[in-house]
Amino acid sequence: MPGRPWYKLSYRRNLVDMHIEEWNEEFLSRLDPKKYVEMLKKARVKSAMIYANSHVGYCYWPTKTGHMHKGLKGRDFLGEIIELCHKEGIDVIIYYSLIFNNWAYEMHPEWRIVDIEGRTSREYPGRAGRYGVCCPNAPGYREFVVSQIEELCENYDFEGIFFDMTFWPTVCYCQNCKRRYKGETGKELPTVIDWDDPDWILFQNKREEWLLEFAALVTSIVKKLKPGVTVEHQYSTIAAPWTFAVTERLAEHCDYVGGDFYGGVLEQSFACKLYYNLTPRKPFEYMTSICFPSLADHTTVKPEALIEAQAFMTLAHQGAFLIIDAIDPVGTLDKRRYELIGRIYERLSRYEEFLEGELCQDIAIYFSFDSKFDFSEKGRKPSTRAFAGTRLPHVESALGATEALRTHHIPFGIISKRNLKDLSRHKVLILPNVLRLSDEEVEAIREYVINGGSVYASKFALRSGLAKVLGVDYLGETTEDFTYIAPTQEGQALLKGITTQYPLSIPGSQVLAELPPKSDAEVLATITLPYTDPDDASKFASIHSNPPGIPTDYPALVRKRLGKGIIIWCSAPIEAYATRYVKHRSVFMNIIRSLIKEPLSFEAEAPECVEILLFHDLEQKRYIINVINFQSEIGVPNVPIHDITVRVRAEGHPLRVRQLPEEKPIPFELDGGYTVIRIPTVKTFCMLALDYR
Repeated sequence: MPGRPWYKLSYRRNLVDMHIEEWNEEFLSRLDPKKYVEMLKKARVKSAMIYANSHVGYCYWPTKTGHMHKGLKGRDFLGEIIELCHKEGIDVIIYYSLIFNNWAYEMHPEWRIVDIEGRTSREYPGRAGRYGVCCPNAPGYREFVVSQIEELCENYDFEGIFFDMTFWPTVCYCQNCKRRYKGETGKELPTVIDWDDPDWILFQNKREEWLLEFAALVTSIVKKLKPGVTVEHQYSTIAAPWTFAVTERLAEHCDYVGGDFYGGVLEQSFACKLYYNLTPRKPFEYMTSICFPSLADHTTVKPEALIEAQAFMTLAHQGAFLIIDAIDPVGTLDKRRYELIGRIYERLSRYEEFLEGELCQDIAIYFSFDSKFDFSEKGRKPSTRAFAGTRLPHVESALGATEALRTHHIPFGIISKRNLKDLSRHKVLILPNVLRLSDEEVEAIREYVINGGSVYASKFALRSGLAKVLGVDYLGETTEDFTYIAPTQEGQALLKGITTQYPLSIPGSQVLAELPPKSDAEVLATITLPYTDPDDASKFASIHSNPPGIPTDYPALVRKRLGKGIIIWCSAPIEAYATRYVKHRSVFMNIIRSLIKEPLSFEAEAPECVEILLFHDLEQKRYIINVINFQSEIGVPNVPIHDITVRVRAEGHPLRVRQLPEEKPIPFELDGGYTVIRIPTVKTFCMLALDYR
């Protein structure tokens, strides 16, 4: 389609990792650009991400600003690949590694990130010591990166550039950071975590600000020299801990968002929905490896059924799928892998022309980039390792809510502060154990409720200004780390099958709160405590468990009417346990369904392994229904699912239903405002179009 940007036409993408050292003369000695592009053609790749450098830091072009990989023997690999790809109609996205650069790390010790113990990254033991990381606050490193980007932009033609590793690998205490912080705040860098301390929060805000400034710098250089080139920053860190300092604002410096993931179906479903609402332009990009389970394995290729499910899960969200292979150290590629990708991409390509419309998101899970921490970290020093045992209660709760909604076939999306102005398009807003909310967020939520919206919030959301909106006072937290929720008479309908004698178990603490006198809020459940503190080994009621024994008047479930809307707050994140406990998932869904005042965009009868997404194309007067059957996370072939029923609440008068891409007519019937469609069989993926007038 003439005039459309490359990414609008690209849903089949590829990256070949080339993080190769040069101490062995054989390394990259057999690298052949022609054979490389032959593999891309075999795989039916529409867009290829090509390495300009790697984490090792060596360049794949005849650079004047850095060090060219010796194995290339002066050959312009990048230039040759770009030319060959363009001849075959393949878009080129240049890969450039930021912050992770062993060559720069070794050549310039003053550029290194320094942790709180005074160590730099290659001093770490084991595999962690492979990676040399440079501080974006080091003036020399910034100048070096700018010069490399300028060199690439001035010498090559390409469609896009991907900046990898745009995050803080650890909390940096180098001299550059100390100097900058002192100059901007007049203070020393804090060394003790405390999310109630304004000085600590100021430090974290500065880290986020500095990272955004660095991202803005490199994006601006590209846009200045090549205005038409797209820029993407690594964004797989959306749910990574606070140490990475990645916020929703990183999207401001991307043309579209994307990143690489290696988890299961829940992680992918969550990431795709957050990306969908986070990206400035569509499609977003979802990346994963061809090897199982991740890039750490070089030879164990995923079964075709698994890659197909991952590719179609991305397509079901109208995202672009990128598969990552890794080059052999000598520079060769395995033809069988590209034949496998080609088979999947051929099937994927049949659906690309139908990817239009807006995702129907009746329910919204609110993801807070400011809540990726744990209050229990208070008093600790920042870890020298980014993922060192950090629990993320908000992320756990957001994932649990995602699992509950998708397995119950509810039309939902995942939003963030970037979507704050569009809350009114959702029937229910879920705040899953959000730890921090700004005044701006609280006010937007309050207005949403007053105007008729419904909100569910859990646990630590009460520590924010939401407490005033709800009219409930935060008192603290139970010392007991195994607790219970017992229904009141008013709450029995939501906690079906749960009684005061046999309350709902909560494998964690709960927030203690109280209602002020003459409160108009309803208490639907209260907290019950075990007989003893579970951590007291000297005194217990039952040796294996902690049975309920002490009823309290502390509210566990509160319902408040405000204006035209409703807020329900729970003292525990029931949704966080939805991935493990069917009962908790059921209670959570009872609460959410009680908040839904209007019919949903669709309803469905299907097994939990099936996920359904509905897109509304208002211009074409069409609904696209995507059904993905994702049964196995290790690649066991799907068992076909039969007789799925989808009920779509279509605007206007339904005219026809077709199975795409074959255009096969599908029978339907009308029932109480819904178009009822019965899908005979779904093996992995099914796409339907419902046209109306």
